[in-house]
Amino acid sequence: MRLRFLATAIVPLVALMALACGGGAGPSPTPPPTEEAAPTAQAVGFSFDCRAPAQATGPDAAAFPADVTDSMGNTVTLAATPQRIVSLSAGHTEILYALGAGDQVTAVDSTSDCPRATDGLPKVDAFTPSVEAIADLEPDLVIIFFDPGDLQSSLQGLGIPVLNLAAPDSVQGVYDQTALLGEATGHAGEAADVIAGMRTAVEDVQSTLADAGEGPRVFHEIDSSYFSVGSGTFIGDMYTVLGAKNIADATGENYPQMGAEAIIEADPEVIVLADEDAGESPDTVKARPGWGGVSAVRNERIYTVDPDIVSRPGPRLVEALNTLAAYLYPELFP
Repeated sequence: MRLRFLATAIVPLVALMALACGGGAGPSPTPPPTEEAAPTAQAVGFSFDCRAPAQATGPDAAAFPADVTDSMGNTVTLAATPQRIVSLSAGHTEILYALGAGDQVTAVDSTSDCPRATDGLPKVDAFTPSVEAIADLEPDLVIIFFDPGDLQSSLQGLGIPVLNLAAPDSVQGVYDQTALLGEATGHAGEAADVIAGMRTAVEDVQSTLADAGEGPRVFHEIDSSYFSVGSGTFIGDMYTVLGAKNIADATGENYPQMGAEAIIEADPEVIVLADEDAGESPDTVKARPGWGGVSAVRNERIYTVDPDIVSRPGPRLVEALNTLAAYLYPELFP
């Protein structure tokens, strides 16, 4: 499993892998109704559907030349509207299409599978990228989410602008990077609209939770060896927005590997599995030695979630937030 590889081999880069890959090969079908399955919540105010045809709008050429500052503090000068963008991050690919900049995208990384318009584009490996292969695509802007060596300097040496945008670690970070990509692509107005829609949807969820009282204890599993997420991550911040008590926060780490005993002792009331593609399911959790007394197990509140939806900081955060809200507060999000 890709997330397990990242967590065990290069723990500091888990956030990067989450942004780039998620977990599955594409949007997961809605699970059939079972005693463990939560209802699917409908996003309010804004939605981004991977299955819908991509809608493109013309960029604002008058916005260029433009200077854009990336996550590393580097100022990148874009002399003209980018028309051949290579996106090496699935999350950023989704943002570009949400902004209507899909027609400006020339190639994407090998995990970009949303929207379906990406299916026919050339694919580039974001973790072992070839400078020559990227240069052969003749890009006028490359978007990366981390630099595996000297990719950025090598491309810049060829006169190719590169934006290095680290994985957002919060809902606010998604808004910020959406605005930045709007500026970089000539879609600042569309970015403002998308951000406003996302904000409205988030505020609607929070309004519904205003009188919910104390949130449940939750364990979010990103790997079958019990790696989880703290509140200093995009996923963890969504639980904060939802008022849940994230048991991983007790570790003080962003991507802790928790022990079974610590999880059992914390007694989560809800367990969310983002590692179904590694074979984990409500049934496998119930079968774990010593887990029978955990509240989430006793009350059959173990849910699976498409890791692509919850781990890619981008326009699907509305879907992710509503899905998690339905798991945490099923009485409020039927």
